[in-house]
Amino acid sequence: MNRMQISFNYDYNRRMGKSAEKRYFFSDKSLWLFILKLFSGSRLILLITAWFSGYYQGNVIYQRYLDQGFFLSSKWLIDIWCRWDSEWQLSIVKWGYIAPEDLTSGYSNLAFFPLYPYLIKLLTFWMPQRFQTESVYLLIGLLISNICFLLALYGISKLSEYLFTSRTARLAPILMICLPCGFYFSAFYGESLFLCLIVYTLILAEKDQWKWSALCAAFAALCRPHGVLILIPAAYIYMAKRNWNFKKIGTSWLWYFLVPAGICIYFYYLYTLTGDFLAFFKAQSSWGRSLTDLSAFSLYFEPLHTRHNRPTTIDLVMIITSLILSILMTFRTKNKAYGIYALVCTLVLIGTGNLYSMMRYTAVIFPVWIYAANLLKEKKDAFSLLCLVFLSVQVLLFCGWINYYWIA
Repeated sequence: MNRMQISFNYDYNRRMGKSAEKRYFFSDKSLWLFILKLFSGSRLILLITAWFSGYYQGNVIYQRYLDQGFFLSSKWLIDIWCRWDSEWQLSIVKWGYIAPEDLTSGYSNLAFFPLYPYLIKLLTFWMPQRFQTESVYLLIGLLISNICFLLALYGISKLSEYLFTSRTARLAPILMICLPCGFYFSAFYGESLFLCLIVYTLILAEKDQWKWSALCAAFAALCRPHGVLILIPAAYIYMAKRNWNFKKIGTSWLWYFLVPAGICIYFYYLYTLTGDFLAFFKAQSSWGRSLTDLSAFSLYFEPLHTRHNRPTTIDLVMIITSLILSILMTFRTKNKAYGIYALVCTLVLIGTGNLYSMMRYTAVIFPVWIYAANLLKEKKDAFSLLCLVFLSVQVLLFCGWINYYWIA
């Protein structure tokens, strides 16, 4: 066989491999059916919870919303998924970023990264004016959240099988859905979009598809402040595939410069609005989150002593659980990239000195939940009990969310 034939066969097999891979993604019917059943069942439980939540007292601090009968939309099926930060995300969709006179003295939408709201804007700006309504914006955002969550669950299952076993691949999506803050993945928040992007950043890295991996990483970095940390496991996987031989480093890694480039463009945009290149960090500090204010640690456990902030106990449990599992995954498995990533993410969250919302932030540190599922793969009763407890807590938290209590 001559060189031309060899080259042709190689290119043909490579194309056929990619084609087969694409077909496999869309034709893995049993896994998709399993995920859709899990998703549908869990969302039905949450809808029933929302329906009966009206029998419980709402938060009188927000009596204006109770009197109004909704938070952002008069459409009940839309509004039940919209609370708190949803309003800030919606403000970016409607008006873009608005710079306050003093970045550090009050809340502003500059504290929110742009990908989720601007994706909604991209999908709606061309619509006729009569469709440019809050309910339409919210509906598009909810569709993005739910579609991304389904894609993320599929990716988590495939990645779990690659890292551990097929049994783990079945349990990991169940655990993700049952997490105490699992309902946030269907809310008007960027959690699902972020989760989807970081999952596929690593899947594509494992497949040596560095360009697409870097593109997902760049988008993830524009979705959440901690998105840039995805470079850590991506770099680890890249070098591990080259046996840590820097002579074989090649040029594929250059695609990951898209990550800092995207963030710099975003920061420059905020600079044009505020005259301050670090406007985002100052806006974040007004929300009580800063990696530089060490005095914040003195207030870290304060919410635990406040009677009306019982969910913060769950925040504490989840951040400690994430810390323990990430340490174990780093030192007790061969999947160092994922363990190190989870550990760094957890330490950064702890470093903010603020206990609030930890159960929501740790929910997207997916490697720890994959590892937890793997630890319990042979302990059916323990896994079932854990999921039952998590799902019960999620139902209670969602009921509070509906009634305008601060959850995460």
